[in-house]
Amino acid sequence: MGVIEEVRDAMARREFVPYFQPQYDVLSNKMWSVEILARWIESDGNVIMPGYFIPELEMSNDILKLDWYMVEEACIFLDKLDKNNIPKVPVSINFSGKHVYEVNTCSRLCEIVDSFQIPHKLIIIELAETTYLDNPDVIRVMLDELKSHDFRVAIDDFGNGSQSLDYISELEFDVLKLDRTMFQNRDIKDEEVQKELQGIFDYANGRNLHTVAQGIETTEQLGYLKGTGCKVVQGYIYDKPMPESVFIEKFKNNLLDIEVEDILLTEAPLAAANLLVEAIFKKYKSVTYMNLTKNSYYVTQYDDFGSGVRPVVNSLAERLTNSIDSIHPEDRDLYKNTFSVENQIEAYKRGEEVIDLVVRQIGGDGIYRRVHITNIFVKSPAVTDILAVSLYDILEELPPEEIPVPPKPEVKSTELAKTGKTDIIAL
Repeated sequence: MGVIEEVRDAMARREFVPYFQPQYDVLSNKMWSVEILARWIESDGNVIMPGYFIPELEMSNDILKLDWYMVEEACIFLDKLDKNNIPKVPVSINFSGKHVYEVNTCSRLCEIVDSFQIPHKLIIIELAETTYLDNPDVIRVMLDELKSHDFRVAIDDFGNGSQSLDYISELEFDVLKLDRTMFQNRDIKDEEVQKELQGIFDYANGRNLHTVAQGIETTEQLGYLKGTGCKVVQGYIYDKPMPESVFIEKFKNNLLDIEVEDILLTEAPLAAANLLVEAIFKKYKSVTYMNLTKNSYYVTQYDDFGSGVRPVVNSLAERLTNSIDSIHPEDRDLYKNTFSVENQIEAYKRGEEVIDLVVRQIGGDGIYRRVHITNIFVKSPAVTDILAVSLYDILEELPPEEIPVPPKPEVKSTELAKTGKTDIIAL
C-alpha cells in the first residue's frame, strides 16, 4: 500500500490528531494565536511526522482532503473551548496552494465554520509564499473572497521563496510569517542580517500587518526581535507543538517563564533608532524637516513616521510669513530675524549647530502659550544641501498679564451725500 492509500485509511479511522503550537506577543508574552498541525498517531501510539506524508499528498489532490479535515478539527477545538468557558484564541490553518484551483473554497470554508457557529475572524488561513508567486492573479481573487467573509489570511514561510516584497505588495492579507530559515544558522548580530530583517518588519508595520517570526529558539534571537517592531514569535523557545489536552491546560494558565537577554545587548542599530524616534515623539508631537538650500520643509507626526507615505513639501519662507500673525506682537521681530531662511543659513556658515528660541504663540483654540523652538543643523552623506530638523515644544500657558490686548478696530468717517448724515464704518 502506498503512502496516499495509507493516509486515506488513517483519515477514515480518525488517526490524524491535531497538535497545537502557540504564537506569543513578543512584548507582552501573552498568547496571540495558535497554529494547528497534523500528526498521524497509529493505533500503537507511534507518531508519524508530516515530513513523511505531506510531500506525497502534495503530489495529488489528497492534500486538500487533509486540509479540510484539519479545518473541521480546528472548529471542533474552538467549539470545545467555548463549551468549557475557555476564551477562544485565533487558529491558523495551513492550506495547500492547490486550493487556488479548487471550486468554491470560500463557500465550503464558510459552511464548515458556520456549522460550529465560530466567528470567521478566529480562522487564519495560511498559504505558503510560493503559492502567491506561482499564481498571483488567481490567488488575488481567492484572497479577496476570503477577506470579504472576515477570514484572516497569512503568507507563510516568507523568505523561503523569492523573498521579494514586490511580489506581495499588491495582495491583501493580514499576517506575514517569516520562515525559520531567516533565523536559523544565521548570526543575528550581523549587521547585514539585521538590515534585511528590519526592512521586512518596517514594510509590514507600514501596512499594519502582523509579523510572526517562526523557528525562534534562543534568548538572543528573542531579545533582538523585541526591538525590531516584530509582533509575534513562534518557536521552541516558547513551546513545541503539543496535544490538545496539554495545550488547553497551558492556555488556561498562560504559563511562560523565559529569561530574555538584555535588549540593549542584542538590538539592531536600526531598532535603537526606532527607540530614539519614539522617545523624541513623546516629547515633541511633530518634527519639521527643512532643506534651507532648497527653501523647503515637511512636517512628520508620530502616527505617520515610517509609514512610507511620501511627505508633502512646502515653501519654508511662506511658512514663516504665514505663521507670524500667531506670534505675540512683542516677539515677532525676534522670531522673524531668528528663523528667516537667510539668517539660518548664515548661522550655519558661522559654525552654529543649534538655533533655539522661546516665544509666545497663540493656538487655534485662542490660547497663548510659551513655546520652545529648536532647530538643529544636520548633514546627509547624499547631498551638500544645508539641512535642519526643527523640534517644537509647548512649555506653558501665558498668565493673564502677558496676554496682549487686542487692538481697537480702526474706524473711518464718511459723509453720505444724499442724507447729510455721518456713518461710522469699521474697516
